Amino acid sequence: MADKKLDITGVVCPFCVLKVKNAMEQIVSGDTLTILSDHPPAAKDSIPAFAEMNGWKCSVHESAPGLWELTIRK
Repeated sequence: MADKKLDITGVVCPFCVLKVKNAMEQIVSGDTLTILSDHPPAAKDSIPAFAEMNGWKCSVHESAPGLWELTIRK
């Protein structure tokens, strides 16, 4: 298993989801993608919904005020 990191701070929707989609295409089943985002709609809604739609497990926590860390397991 591998853990890939993706920093999308400063990126807004729909580009957040597109970057996550591209990163998820680069990893294999069982791997995780850890994402840093400062865009609330992406961190709280868009990315978790995208993960769920694809059957992936997603966890979200606010690591600092206005900064979220999301982990998606493929």
